Parts: sequence; C-alpha cells; structure tokens
Amino acid sequence: MKRTLVGILLFATFTREGGAAPVAPYPHSTVIRGIDWHWETYTTAALGSDLWPVTWGPDGNLYTAWGDGGGFGGSDHDGRVAMGFARIEGTPAHWRGVNINGGKNPEHPASFPHKGKTAGLIFAKGVLYSIVNLQDGTWPDVNHALAWSTNCGATWEMAGWRFSKAEGQFQPAVFLNFGRDGSGAPPSLDGYVYLYGGKHSPLPQARSRIYLARAPADRVKEQAAYEFFQGTVSNGQPKWTLPIGPAADQAAAVFCDPNNEGIGSVVYSPALKCYLLASFRGPGQLGVFDAPNPWGPWTTVCYYEDFGGMGAAGEGLLCTFPQKWMSPDGLTVWAIFSVYGGSAKTGIDAHDRFNLIKATLQLYPAK
Repeated sequence: MKRTLVGILLFATFTREGGAAPVAPYPHSTVIRGIDWHWETYTTAALGSDLWPVTWGPDGNLYTAWGDGGGFGGSDHDGRVAMGFARIEGTPAHWRGVNINGGKNPEHPASFPHKGKTAGLIFAKGVLYSIVNLQDGTWPDVNHALAWSTNCGATWEMAGWRFSKAEGQFQPAVFLNFGRDGSGAPPSLDGYVYLYGGKHSPLPQARSRIYLARAPADRVKEQAAYEFFQGTVSNGQPKWTLPIGPAADQAAAVFCDPNNEGIGSVVYSPALKCYLLASFRGPGQLGVFDAPNPWGPWTTVCYYEDFGGMGAAGEGLLCTFPQKWMSPDGLTVWAIFSVYGGSAKTGIDAHDRFNLIKATLQLYPAK
C-alpha cells in the first residue's frame, strides 16, 4: 500500500461502503460560491512521481518536490529516487520542469536516493526549507526532520534535532505559503514561517485534528524557536506558547475534518485576503476551504465526491494553488495535484504523476 511506503500526514485513504456521502465539516463559504474547473487545460507530466508540494522562489521560479520516481522526464524506474527536487520555469500555460536534485538527468545528484519524503516546502529569506519524513519506522511511527538548501535545492543540510514520533508530539506536514521568497504576508503575521501538522496518535479521530506552529523566519533552524497557536484572546489576536515540545498539550486545533486525517496545502490569496486550504480524502474526494486567518474560522468552498471523475478507492495526496499563478484579482488559479492508486486510474486518470489544471473561483455578489 502506497501510504505505508510514503507515510506523510496529509495522505488520506478514503473508502465508503455505500450510504450518504460524508458531510463537509464546515458551513459553506460566504465569500466564494464555488470553483469552475477548466478541464480543457488539464495537463500531466512526470509519470511515476507523486506528491508535488510547491513554493515560490526568490528567482521568480516555482520549486517543487516529488517522491518515488524519476521526476520530470523520468518514470517510476528511470531516474527513480525516494525524494527529488525540481524547478518549474515559465507560465502555467507554457512551463517546463527541471530536475535539480535527483531524478532523470538532474543538475545535481540526489540527496535522498533511498529514504525521505516531503509534503512541505517553503522559501524564507532566500533559504529553501523542507519537512522530511525520515521513513525510519512503520507509519505513523516515524520521525520528521527539518532540511534546508541555501542554493535553491542543489544541495541539502539537515538539522540535528527531530520532530519526535513519540505519542502526542507534533507531526509537521505542510508550510503556509505566501508570495515570492515568503513575502507578502499581512503585517500582523510577517516575519514568521508557519507550519501545519497533526499529533502522533493511534486514534484516527485524533489524527484528524490539525495544529499550527510558527518560528521567526531567521530562526527556522532552531528547535527552541518554535511555538504553537493556543487560541485567540479577547481582541481576536492569536496567542502563542513556547516551547513546541513540552507545550504540545496546550496547542489548539485550527482545522478538523472528521472524514479525513490530514491536510494538503494552505496558501494565502492576497487579492481575496483569505487563506485557501485544500485537502484530499481520496482520489475524487477533494475539499477546498477558506478562512480570514491561518487558524480559521474555516468555511467550505467545495467538498467533492467525484473530482475529475475519479472514485474513492486509492489515495488523495496533495492539491495546492501556487500564489505565483494566481491572477491579480485572485479569481483565476492553477491547481497542482497528486493522487495515487485504485480509482485514481479512472476518470481523468491522474494516478501517480504531476497534474496541472486551471480553475476559476466564483464569488458571491458584493452586498
């Protein structure tokens, strides 16, 4: 089963034996009425490679990572590495992918040829950070580590400390992405890097709760610099608690979908002044949510049962809307997504590859 091999928090295997479809965990958005998917724009690449988290680099390019394949131009066997990194140049209509570290004909040899997976990438102050599942145990009994590259993914270093696999400890998954090189955050949030994840637990209901941590952008490499969101105070401002390890039991969940165990991506839309969260429950089971703050309150934009004509058997991995490819009014976005196995091979057949599609957000009329 792919999940046991990859073991990232955001992976959600979704099966249903019949009956009513699951109910969305939050009320419908009062801002975004829905999403139109332009399937005529749908393109794929890198057959055999999955995941594809994305962040916007200081050079203006997008940067991404994949798992268990050869990346762009490779296959499931040709150029295969456990984890590789790539650069996406150009526009969404005219782009090309370049393998930077690992994969088929890379610019640099693989730093993670045999073990390692990531669903979380972010640039901050010119440094590319990645949350790495070390694959040092059977999921979910794995440690996570912070890795970074000071040369846009060419080579990587790793912190000596770990996000522990001990029960009740924070299991990081994805970064909150803003604009180019981490810029463009609202003033009240500026200067920090934000990280979502769950807590290690044997209970599925506990794994559906997502928490938020942060660290100053110039101290991301320091374990002691991380703190948890603990709730809001009377004026609506967030309350944070130090340190991340002993304070894990003081953290407040910021998102919860009882039908799911993870989170796929969170991206800030500067034009709409909201945060877009996308999370798969299965290949055709995609949820998109919006909120005015990184910690909510969340509302539901869409909660699909048949996204792309795909069914429920298999795994939904990741969907994200890179800010670089958002239109100035925030209404046109491009989704990069990844699904695996089972009915991921039906409908549009998006199984195990890089997938790209244009979408339009439909807003409610202004009151």
